Amino acid sequence: MWITNGGFADIFAVFAKIDDDENLTAFIVEKDFGGITLNPEEKKMGIKGSSTRQVFFNDCKVPVENMLSERQNGFKIAVNILNIGRIKLAGAALGGAKAVVDTSVKYANERIQFGKPISAFGAIRQKLADQATYCYVVESATYRCSNDMEQAIEALEAGGADHSKALLKGVEQYAAEAAILKVAGSECLDYVCDEGVQIYGGMGYSAESPVERAYRDSRINRIFEGTNEINRMLTVDMLLKRAMKGQLDLMGPAQAVAAELMGIPEFPEPDDSLLADEKRMVAHFKKAVLMVAGGAAQKLGLELAKHQETLMHIADMVIDTYLAESTLLRTLKLAEMKSASNVAEQIAMCQLYIHDAADRIHKWAKEAVCNFAEGDERQAMLMGAKRWSKNTPINTSELRKAIAKKMIGEGKYPY
Repeated sequence: MWITNGGFADIFAVFAKIDDDENLTAFIVEKDFGGITLNPEEKKMGIKGSSTRQVFFNDCKVPVENMLSERQNGFKIAVNILNIGRIKLAGAALGGAKAVVDTSVKYANERIQFGKPISAFGAIRQKLADQATYCYVVESATYRCSNDMEQAIEALEAGGADHSKALLKGVEQYAAEAAILKVAGSECLDYVCDEGVQIYGGMGYSAESPVERAYRDSRINRIFEGTNEINRMLTVDMLLKRAMKGQLDLMGPAQAVAAELMGIPEFPEPDDSLLADEKRMVAHFKKAVLMVAGGAAQKLGLELAKHQETLMHIADMVIDTYLAESTLLRTLKLAEMKSASNVAEQIAMCQLYIHDAADRIHKWAKEAVCNFAEGDERQAMLMGAKRWSKNTPINTSELRKAIAKKMIGEGKYPY
């Protein structure tokens, strides 16, 4: 079911079991082989330009040489396709989101209400700033993960691996990050499209407007390439499996955070460097993740997989922490390259996202802890959740004004 391009495809990548094999095998199946029939086109909410049909195989004979890779290696191929597909989806969703921001700014500048463009009003400026901030954050993380993948591939090739194996292995190393980005990219696009419709007002609900189609088309991205719920749980699962294989040390740092929680808090020296408060906050976000994930793993053990609500909270903490750190790293690099005064709006977006993330991380940590901890342990961890998500209050309204001002002046997403 739901076979994209099914209506006009001449070649199909098919996964099936041979006899009583435990695992899937992959095949290259040509339409001319015969035995392939299709149901009519699906009638969908959006992506109407994409052919989607059911495909049926009845006595479809496939030559043995059309087996793709080795027998029973199909699942591994499918997983690697998903890893690549997830980060590609993040990039595609981001491109769509930035296009909708452009459209939103243009309309807000042209739409006159009460004698002035609606872009002059604070409520609209806040929406434009939040749209741009979400795009900037997801773009930062997508650049980071893409670069990490490329470096991993190059390192494997330098070590003697051929390009195809290096590509698969390099991407596989960042499967958790790809899942994070699939969630972040698709939810960014949905948010931006929703706010785009709201900025357009009544016209946004009209089929004549570009945001109406964008709103319908965006919705599928949270479902295909694995639903966002599956990708959230996969993120935590992959990180825990890496830890169990000794590829990632999670329990050591988690125990260190638990010990720090019971100790006397340290008061660091004042730091007046750029984004010093945000650096501290991101470091603390990681401690919150380690505290909650480590506590849940220790308390629930193998039963953790059954506690999907807790896994989802941990995943949201991980996603926000990865996005926050990616944005911080990119913004500091931009400031170093161009000077802080020339990237004032990027600095504002970084501050805005990280300070908002602190409140979300506190909420998720608190809810996750209450799911599995009791008594004194719960109380100590709740104190930790508050401590590791503490932020210094800032004027977010002024940050949003500065971000939106540049957008309105240039009439587009300028970052």
